Amino acid sequence: MSLSLRQLRAFLAVADAQSFTGAADQLNLTQSAVSMLIRQLEADLNIALFVRSGRGAHLTEFGTSIRPTAMRVLSDVQNINDAAADLRSLQRGHLRIAIPQVLGCCWLPSVLGAFRQQYPDVEVSISETAGDGVTDLVGRGDVEIGIGPERPLVNGVVADKMWDVPMQLIVSRHASHLRDNKPPTLRELQKMYWINYSDDFSELLHRTLLGNPGSPRTQDIRVLGLMSAMAIIGQENYVTAAPAYANIFAGVFGVRFLPLAGPASKRRFLHYVRDKHDLSPAAATFLEMARNSGPVESMLDR
Repeated sequence: MSLSLRQLRAFLAVADAQSFTGAADQLNLTQSAVSMLIRQLEADLNIALFVRSGRGAHLTEFGTSIRPTAMRVLSDVQNINDAAADLRSLQRGHLRIAIPQVLGCCWLPSVLGAFRQQYPDVEVSISETAGDGVTDLVGRGDVEIGIGPERPLVNGVVADKMWDVPMQLIVSRHASHLRDNKPPTLRELQKMYWINYSDDFSELLHRTLLGNPGSPRTQDIRVLGLMSAMAIIGQENYVTAAPAYANIFAGVFGVRFLPLAGPASKRRFLHYVRDKHDLSPAAATFLEMARNSGPVESMLDR
C-alpha cells in the first residue's frame, strides 16, 4: 500500500465539497482526475470512502473516521514545507560557530552584527577557544563551523581557506631599542625571550626564525592564550608574534606591534566543518559573509 499526498488532498477536497465537481474546481483538476485519485485511494485501502449519489458524494462511516487523520497528515506536511522554507529564507535556524578568543573580540562583532541585522530570527551560539581547540569542537559536533588559524585536521574534519592574515611582533611599549615600523633583524629576534601561546605556530617560529626546531628554548615560556601573553609582555621583557588585528589591545596591555618579515609574516586562516555534512542555510550564509569581511589590511589601522 502506498498512499500519496495527492490522494489525501483529493479525499479531503471531495469531503469538504461533498461533490467531485466542487473538489475538481478547488484543486484545479478535471472531475475525472479527482475521481481517479479517489478510486486509487479506495483500491489501496480496499474499502469505500464515499457514497456516491446523483446529488453528490458523502463520506462513509470509515471515511468520516479517517478524515481527522488525513487533515493532520497534510497539516504536518505543510509544517515541514514551511519549516524548510523558513530555514532557506533564514526566518529560523541556529548558527553554531567556534572561534579563537582574540579573533572573536577583534573581528567577529562587525560581521556578526551585519548577519544579525539581516537575519534577526536565527539563533546564534558562539564557542570561544584557543586556536588549537577550534578543530576539536568541530570534530565533536559541538559547533557546525569553526574559523581560525591553520591547524592539523582531526579525524572527520575538513577545511578551506578564508584569508591570509598579517602577523606582527608584539613587544613592550618600553622596548625602546626596537625601531618602530621596521622589522627586527633575525639576530635581534633570536636574542629575544619569546612567549609561545600556540603549539603549531610556535613550531613555525622556531623552525624559521629562532633556529631551534626541536624544542622550545629554556628561556622562553608558554601560556594558554594570546591575551595572557600580551599582559605578560606589557610587564616583562618578552615578545610574541600575533595576528595584526590584535593591535586594538595595544593600549590596554601596554604593548606595541612591529612588522614581522619572512615566512612567519602571514598566517593562513581557514574555516573548518565536518566532512560529508551539508551546511545549514544559516551557517552557509554566515560563512560567505565572513569570507568577504575578513580582518584585512583596512581593519588594521583602527
